[in-house]
Amino acid sequence: MTPAATMDAVDDYLEALLDDTAAVVDAAPREAVEDAGAAPAATPAAVAAQPAPALVGATAPAPKPAIAATATAPVPANATANATATTAPRWVRVTVASDSYALELLCVQEVVRLAPIVAMRGADRAVLGVMNLRGRIVPVFDLGLWLGFGSVQPDERSRIVVVERDDELIGVLVSTVEDVVTLGRERIEPPLPGSDPGAIVGIARVGATPTVLLDANALYG
Repeated sequence: MTPAATMDAVDDYLEALLDDTAAVVDAAPREAVEDAGAAPAATPAAVAAQPAPALVGATAPAPKPAIAATATAPVPANATANATATTAPRWVRVTVASDSYALELLCVQEVVRLAPIVAMRGADRAVLGVMNLRGRIVPVFDLGLWLGFGSVQPDERSRIVVVERDDELIGVLVSTVEDVVTLGRERIEPPLPGSDPGAIVGIARVGATPTVLLDANALYG
C-alpha cells in the first residue's frame, strides 16, 4: 500500500470514529442529559415547609411606645397657708427689763456679747458710745433709754444687737435676746389709731406676752 493510500485509510477511520461518537451522544435522552447536573425538583410539601426568605434591608416595624398616663397630685389644702408662712417676716425678740420687743430679722446683721464701749462727748443720752466691731466703729444705743424708759442694766445675759442699713451699722444694747419668731399679718395688731406710733410697727401676741414690733430704721433718724 502506498503512503497516499495509507493516509486516506487513516482519514476514513477517523471520520467513521467521529460519526459513531456523535450518534451515541445524540441517542442519549435529552432529559437525562439535562437532569444529570441538576438537583431533583422539590415536592410541593417540601416547598411549603421551607421558611420564607428574609427580605434584604427590610426592617421590622418598631413597636408603638405606650402612652403613660400622667397623674396630677392633689394640692394640699394647707399649701397656700404654708407658702404664706414661709414668706411672712421673721422677728428677733429681745427684752428690756420685763418688756418684750422685736426687730425684723432682715435688719439684724448679728448679735454679739458686751464689748468695751468708748463714750462720746455731746452724743444723745441714749447713745452709750462706740465700740470696735472687727475694725469698724459702731455707735451703741441703750434701747431702754432710746424708748424713753429706764436704762438697761448690763449682766451676763445682756447682748448687743447689730442692725444694718445701707452698709451702716448701729448696735442696740438689750437685756436679753429671746428667740426668732415668724409673724404673719394676721398676728400683728396695728398701733392705736390717732396716736403717734413713732418707731412702733405693731403689737404681736407671742404666747401670753405682747411683743412690741420696732422699726429698726428709726434708729438712724
